[in-house]
Order: sequence, then C-alpha cells, then structure tokens
Amino acid sequence: MPNRPGIPGTKTWIMLLALAAARALTGQPAPQIQFPRPFAVVVDDLGWMHGGSQDPANGPYRIGFKRDMVAQDYLPMIQIGQAVGVRIQGVFVLGELDRENAVAKLPSATREGSKWDNTANVSPEQLRIMETVKAQSAFLEFGLHGVGHEYWENGRRRRAEWYNLQDKRPWTEAEIRAHLDMFRTIMAQYGLSKENGHSFPESFVPTAYSYFWNPSAKPYSLGKILREYGVRYANTAFSEIPQLHPPAQGSGGFDNGVLVLDRHNFGNEWWEPATLPRQPISAFDTDIIETHWVNLLATDDIFQASVNAKWIALLQAVQAEEGRYLAKNTEQLYSQWLYKRHCKVSEPEPGRVLIDARPMPQDAFDAGMVGPLVLKVRLPKGTHLSRATLDGQPIPSIQEVQGFAHLYLPAIPRGIAELRYGFGDHLPELTVINDGTYLVYARALSGTSARFKMRVYGEQAVAITTASRPSSVTCSNPRLSVREVRFNRESGMTTVVLQAHDIQGETGELILGF
Repeated sequence: MPNRPGIPGTKTWIMLLALAAARALTGQPAPQIQFPRPFAVVVDDLGWMHGGSQDPANGPYRIGFKRDMVAQDYLPMIQIGQAVGVRIQGVFVLGELDRENAVAKLPSATREGSKWDNTANVSPEQLRIMETVKAQSAFLEFGLHGVGHEYWENGRRRRAEWYNLQDKRPWTEAEIRAHLDMFRTIMAQYGLSKENGHSFPESFVPTAYSYFWNPSAKPYSLGKILREYGVRYANTAFSEIPQLHPPAQGSGGFDNGVLVLDRHNFGNEWWEPATLPRQPISAFDTDIIETHWVNLLATDDIFQASVNAKWIALLQAVQAEEGRYLAKNTEQLYSQWLYKRHCKVSEPEPGRVLIDARPMPQDAFDAGMVGPLVLKVRLPKGTHLSRATLDGQPIPSIQEVQGFAHLYLPAIPRGIAELRYGFGDHLPELTVINDGTYLVYARALSGTSARFKMRVYGEQAVAITTASRPSSVTCSNPRLSVREVRFNRESGMTTVVLQAHDIQGETGELILGF
C-alpha cells in the first residue's frame, strides 16, 4: 500500500513557511474558501432532422435554421464540453427520428396526426446521429424535451406539448403518459431500452416552457408522472406560467420528487446561429442559462472552430469567477443548488472550514439529491492543494483548474461538518484528480486496497494519485468496465479508462489493489 497522504515533507514545510512570511510582509490575506454557485448551459431542440420552420402551415417551429441536420451538428456541443470538462445537458425532440411510423399512433404529436409518415426521414443518417449521441455521452447528456414539441388538438396546433399555455389548462394525464411512452418507444428503435440496459432520461425541459406546476397532484402532477418514468431534474422559465403560482423567479422547488429550477435567456434567440448570450456573466441570475441548438452552430463548417472557441472562452470565464464554477454534470449542478440555497459555509480560521447542513430539507434527502459538495480556493502561486480532510477523513477528489483548487467533498449529512485543507508542493495521495465529467461519491481504504464510489458517463479517463502501479484494478459493476490502466511513475499518477454502458451513466466502486 502506498504511503498515506497528509504528511508534509521538508520541502513542503519550507514552502508553507515561505508563503506565511510573504503574506506577513505584504499584508496579503490567506486564500479563503469559496462556496460557488454552479453553472450550466442547457441546449434545447436537438433531434430534428430538418431545421426549417413549418409555422405558416400549422407545423412545428423546429429550429429556425433552413437546412437538414446531420450527425456532425452534434459535434460542437461535444467538443465544447470536452474542452472545459462538462457534460452539456442536451434535450431532444424525437419525432423526426421515428423509424417505424410509431408516432402515427399519437395524433396529438404532429400536424399529420394518424396520417403521420416519416419514411422520407428514415436513413443511415438517423443511425449515425444516435450512435454519436450514445458514443459521446460523457460530454452530451441525452435529455427529454418532447415528441413533436407542440400539441395538436383535433388537428389544431397549440403551445405546447406538456401544458396548454394558450388556453391555460393542462392536457389530460392519459395524453401526458402517451407522449412519454412514445418518447420511450422511439428510444427503443435505437436500442436505448431497459431490456438493453439503458435508462430513461433523468433531465427534462418542457417545450416552450409548458410545465404544469401542480405539486398538489390534483388532478395530477407532471412531476409525479415524470418521476415514475425516471426523470429527476427539470428546468424551465417560471415567468411563462404565472397562473400556476410556481416558485419565485430565479428559484426552484420540488414537484413530487422532481427538482424544478428556473432558468433565463440572456439575449441569444432560439433561431440565431453562432450566437452567445449578449448580457455579461454578472447578469446571469440563474444557475442554468438557456440556449438552443442553432446558437452553437456556424452557418458554414469553416466558421465552426471559431464559434466553438467563443463558447469555450465564455465557459472558462465563468470558471475563473471566484463565486462560480462549471458543474460537471446535471446531478452535480442540482446538488450544489440545494447546498447553496439551504446551507452555510464559513472559515473561522485559515484552512478550517465549517459546513452547516442542518437547514437542508428532508425532501432533498428523500429524493436522493444531496450529493457531493463543491468548494473552491485560489491556489497560491507554485503550490498544490496538498491536503483536505472532512471530519478527519481525506476527501475523495479534487481538481486544479484556472488557478483554483476545486474540492469535491462527499455528501454532507444534516449537521455541521469540518473541512481542513492546506497547500504544499505535492498533490494528496490516493485522490482522484477529476478533469472529467464523472462524480466521485466516496473513498475508502481497507488493508491493501483503495475503493472509490463513482458515477461515470460514457468513456472517461480517471486519474488517481498513487505512489506505485496498482497490482489490480477492478470495478464492482460489470456494466462499468475497465478498458485500460496506465501508470506514470514520474507524475505518480495511475489512469484508469472506464466505459459506462447505460447512456445515462453507471455507478460502481473502482477498486485499486496494491
């Protein structure tokens, strides 16, 4: 077993003394822990095979981009997510991906109703699109948006699929379930079924903000139905449903097990290609910002790299803010939102932090949404975060990015927890250095092994600080397979490449033996 972390060497002590002396001479304060707000971009309206609007002919608005859509159009989101280490939440409209004309059995999903015929769209390109989405689930989340985006009542288009915004009334529960069933049916045409080991989407964005907010569940609750299908997270614009008395704008709340957050648009319209938010980061008053597919697409391939670079620069600028950080995935974002809303973090003395989780509501625990907590601290020049313990136990994962150390703590139970941290010339040992989009829930040392409980999306390279090469690397979940193990003696790093089967991710223990 490698040496345990947390025992500084002579060089580290000299560095710490030098840092303290420099601060004393310059009056520079010690770095203070930050309790950052999470940040994420959600991309609406993926899945259309054609971009041009059919609004004048009682059809769907689509994406306002008059050309056919291909697998290559999904790459910008994947490339941007990979560049900044996030799994971008994409939400899909699946009607035009129907390969078996199944949607004809759901007349309210299209203007054609029972005469729906999607034969013209059935092609190898559909398969390439879904293979791309499956293969790149580490950086692009497959979320639920709708089947046809709108709702056709007796052949007349109404806004929108999940609630009648125009007439301010809900659709029937039977119709809501039928639309969810149809989404699942089209998923299965691409092998994304429970029988094949794939889960229904965990994330939902109602088309045109058509969320039926009704936690009382009379006559029904959209959240309760969504939760039955596997949805846990939703986001929408509460300003569009004032008659339903949703939570305050910029806020959020539970709807029968689904956590629904407000989101805002900051100036890039749904039909504008290659367009970023027009308002500055300081104006972003929600933790999720709204974008649409076409906002990330250039008008020609020769301009796409430049568009990607602008989005990457925006996200890196958010990451560089002391009070913000890029949520690695949707689960982490919603967990951090709960911590920020209900809990307090203080630093009574440098390197000693108190986390007060007593106000966390029971609903959050009951829904299983209290996950890892994220804190960040600016790194003094030339140092690493060398030690970090929560209630005396080393935390499982950190990341050093853009001059900050991000501390990924285990879930905090109701009560007060104590974090202690310090800087030095080395990284803490047997710690996951998380520059991917996965989650590390916990670390346990036992005898000659180290165990890391994780949730992994797609294929990811997991870097762990180790003094020697592990003699064995296994995973407790056979659907989370170990593809490759590499050890770099110079950096003291073992890299394990993991592959998750389920498009929505797999959870298991990564076990390193020494």
